[in-house]
This record gives sequence, C-alpha cells and structure tokens, in this order.
Amino acid sequence: MYLRNALYTCMFAGVVALSAAILVVLPDFAKTTQRQSLERALTARSASMALELGRRLHAEWEELGVLAEQISGIDPQLGRAFLEGVAGSKNVSWAGFAGTDGIVRFAADGLLEGESVAQRPWFAAGLNGSYAGDVHEAKLLQSILAPDATDPLRFIDLARPVKDDAGRVRGVLAVHIDAGWLQSYLAEAAATREMDIFLIGPEGQVSVSTAPLDGEAMSVSAIRSASAGAAMIGVEEWPDGNTYMSVVLPEIAYQDLPSFGWRMVARIDVADFAFTRHTIMTHGLALGLAAAAIFAIVCFMFSTVFLQPLIRLTDVADRISRGEDAYPEETRSSAEAAKLAASLSRLSDARAGDRAGGDAGPA
Repeated sequence: MYLRNALYTCMFAGVVALSAAILVVLPDFAKTTQRQSLERALTARSASMALELGRRLHAEWEELGVLAEQISGIDPQLGRAFLEGVAGSKNVSWAGFAGTDGIVRFAADGLLEGESVAQRPWFAAGLNGSYAGDVHEAKLLQSILAPDATDPLRFIDLARPVKDDAGRVRGVLAVHIDAGWLQSYLAEAAATREMDIFLIGPEGQVSVSTAPLDGEAMSVSAIRSASAGAAMIGVEEWPDGNTYMSVVLPEIAYQDLPSFGWRMVARIDVADFAFTRHTIMTHGLALGLAAAAIFAIVCFMFSTVFLQPLIRLTDVADRISRGEDAYPEETRSSAEAAKLAASLSRLSDARAGDRAGGDAGPA
C-alpha cells in the first residue's frame, strides 16, 4: 500500500471512529445533562416556592402573636376593632377571640359572637399551644358569609392561646384565611416559575393544587411519596399523558410558624426542557463535524508538506536505481526528507563520477 493511501485510510478510519463515538456517547450525554438541568431547576424553584409560602404565612402568624399579647382583658368593643383591622386583609375571612369555655367573646364584624366553637379543632389545639390547620370547609360561617354559594367556603386556620399577665390562658385568638387566596397565591407564584404545585395534607389528600387532577393522580409515585411524607425526585408519566419531573418536599417550615402538615409536590413538564437536549445534540454534532473537518485538513496539509516531497524523492531513487541521470530537488520539508535528498544527490554524483572515469580510461 502506498504511504499516501495509508494516510488517507487512517484519516477515513479516524473520522468514522470519531463519528461513531459521537453517535454513541452524545445521546446519553445529552439525556443525562437534560436530567441534571431539570433536577437543578426544579429543586431550586420548589425550594424558593416553599420559602416564599412559609414567609408569607409567617407574616400572618407574627401579626396574630402581636394581637394575642394585646387583647387579654381588653374591652370587647376595642378588641372587635382590632380584629376588624386584621379581617380587612383580602386573605383573612374571619378573626375572633373565644374564651376558655369556647364561646366567641368578640370577632371582626361581630361574626359568630356568642356562638360556641368548642368543637372546632383550632380551639382545642389553641388552648394548648400554637396551631396551624389544613384546608377545611367552613362549618359555621358558610351560611353567614356565602349562603347562596354553590362551592363551599374553605379556610386554613391559625390560632394562638391568649394569656394574662400571670401566664394563665384566657382563651384562643384565631384567624381563618381564605383557601381561595392561598390557591391564587400559589397559582401566580407557580406560573412565574413555570411549574405546577400540589400541597398534600396530613391525611394524604390534595389540599391545594395549581393544575387539575383526577382520581388516578393518587397513583403517581410523587403523590404517594408526599402522602407518606417521604422526599423524592424522579421522572414519570402522569394521568394527563405528559411526562414530568417531580420533586417532593416533605415539610414547609419557616422560623416558628407551626406546621400545617403540608408536603409540597412540584413538577415540571420534561418537554419544556427538550431544548436542552436538542441544543446539546446540535452543538455536539457541530463540534464533531468541525473536528472531522479539521482532522481532514491537517491530514491534507501533512500530505502536501511532508508526504509529497518524500514521494518525489522515492521517484528519483527509483530512476537512479534504473541507471538514469536524476537529481533530487532540494527540500527542507522535514529532516528525514532533507537527509534522503542529500543521500540521493551524493549517490547520483558518485554514479556520474564512475561513468566519467570509465569514459576517460585507456582505449
């Protein structure tokens, strides 16, 4: 095989090997990179979402604490005015104070005053300490606030014990926060992060969601993990037919905010990150083609600069071996080529000298 053919064969084999390596390695690399990008994005977004929600509810909790310190033994009319200021917020539907017997002493707008709330979970828990309650339907306020509503009112609760100067419990101060506000708040926050959020309650039910769900959603491993209070992150197909990466945060906490018992499930549609995989594939193939082109150019330059002079010298050597008068051209393409050219020149000179000596001898 000629050296030039060997060089081009090696070049072709190298290009084929490089192309095969790219085609084998690149898809898996792109898939792995896409997954890692999804995991980083979803983990960061869900963590910031949980922090933002915790901070927002903690602001309500702190305000409730300030009021609890002020209303012990306060005149009911003044206490009612305080609570009306709290209930003036768009997210608080009811605020009230109940004595240790469970009777509401005063409340914003007088709602439920004189009524017993002794059987409500927030009251029993509030007598013993801080309380945060999961989403529930209104039991007493539905007929007052929205008697004609087709959908039931739903609230989340915050409650604190009210103590006198001696540290004795005098009752419970509580607020009902509109679950509709919580739904809107999460929907807006999730939309800015381009993901869906599901709050799973302590009983494993979906308390709030920013995307529609059906009964089959409870079979999704992310929802099952959240119901069990276990952290996870993974990719799976949901009942809507789309494939999502989901992460489960087993707790939503912020400073001294009592736990609502929520676990957060956040998901991102894998299709939304398809550009990552496509970009990696495109750039990888482009780099592979560029590398193959550079390799081919280098081989061509090597052939032109180094191989061609050697080929011409081998032709000269062949002519000299047949007795022809041939002199190699001077070349400095490489030390080997220059040495070979000098050797062939001396050989040609020696042969020429031999012939001249033979011609000048005796007849």
